[in-house]
Amino acid sequence: MGARLPDLWHWNAKDVAAFALLCAGIIITEQFQVPLRFGPETLNFSLTEALWVGALVLARPSVLATAVAAGVVLGQIGRRWAPHKVVFNAGQFVLALTAAQAVVQALRSSSPTALSTLAAVGLGMAVYAGINAGLVALVISWAQGRAFREVFLKPLPENAVHFLTNTALGLAAAVAWRAAPGVVPLLVLPLGMTFLAYRVLLEDLRRGGRLPELAP
Repeated sequence: MGARLPDLWHWNAKDVAAFALLCAGIIITEQFQVPLRFGPETLNFSLTEALWVGALVLARPSVLATAVAAGVVLGQIGRRWAPHKVVFNAGQFVLALTAAQAVVQALRSSSPTALSTLAAVGLGMAVYAGINAGLVALVISWAQGRAFREVFLKPLPENAVHFLTNTALGLAAAVAWRAAPGVVPLLVLPLGMTFLAYRVLLEDLRRGGRLPELAP
């Protein structure tokens, strides 16, 4: 964040509007999460990443990073989470996002919707997913005194589906925004259906006995 903050002085009205829109969207999506319990600790599945995937190529890097930090903090404070967990979550989100931005900036083309740019976003989100999932699993393993491998690998298939789905939704939104911005609000329906699918997936896993020791 320290590297991004000086760029705030160069924002224009469009950047401010993008920040406000992204921040508001993140605050909202942070209210809808599917929890996977590890004793007193929780791994949460949400649609938050889907909001900023498209912004990796459409928004100024400092706008996206600042919106993610502010949106996550405000959204999770609204859920009355412990302050240290809010700080950790915001920190790991921004750290993983910064790595994704570095990948996208290095590999993208000048066109936001070019195949090479979309592929760069996909690779960037894969890096993001690895850092995000790894840091969350690491802190849970420390808090619970469990092996990192166990905490990381158990929900790995679900984590992969989660990140792939969010990335696909975000890329669809980016392409739609460039082609016909008016249709972007229609993506609210697939976002809602995806959230319900996450809930059904984890509930089926619990009932099927794949996650017996992780059930609340």
